[in-house]
Amino acid sequence: MLKKMIFILSLTLSIATFAAQKECPVKPSYDIVINKDSIHIYNKSNDLSIMNDGQVILNKKIISPNPSLRKKLDQFEKALRSQLPQLEQQSLSLLSEVKVAFDQAITKKLSDDRELHSELNKLYKRLVKLLHGSLISEDGSTKFYYQNFNKLKKDGHDIGERIFYNVIGGSILEFNLFKNIAAIKDISKNEWKAQKPKLKAFDAHICSVITDVDQQYQQILTELNQSADK
Repeated sequence: MLKKMIFILSLTLSIATFAAQKECPVKPSYDIVINKDSIHIYNKSNDLSIMNDGQVILNKKIISPNPSLRKKLDQFEKALRSQLPQLEQQSLSLLSEVKVAFDQAITKKLSDDRELHSELNKLYKRLVKLLHGSLISEDGSTKFYYQNFNKLKKDGHDIGERIFYNVIGGSILEFNLFKNIAAIKDISKNEWKAQKPKLKAFDAHICSVITDVDQQYQQILTELNQSADK
């Protein structure tokens, strides 16, 4: 059991936290729903719908944007329709790549240890489910939930810790606690070192995408409010 404890804790550090060195300064404060007919961005303060037919509705009021604002809206809509689904797929691909890397390391070092493969698969599935609670594309729509997204790293770490403590709970029943400890430490250390640059770069990419989306949205919201007041 101890070998699983060390492995899961190390794996949690690498996958669940996305190797973050610092938090992204931008924290979205709105949900986004994208479907074929519209883009809906909303929270308790503002409710914006951008329709494919060109209609713009802000807080139940139809807005007629000027040509400059219309261009910004079109660019914003195109960006959301491409960036958010891509971000989901990139996140899933990265999680899969890291899982495969650890799977291969387990097989190479420990002759295909079933317990560790099982724990790895469990963590991977829970992290995918966690991601989809923040960003998911299904049935022709993409949904982004800001509250879940803003605590994604913390919740990912918590999932790893819960698995970790579940393993501890059964550790007293395991007699050969130190079996393969050196190999487990080696996997954890080497794979963390190998995956860290990729994870760190992706963490920066996520921040860049979210920052770009937020900057465009805040500017558009300001201009729409100005138009509504005229």
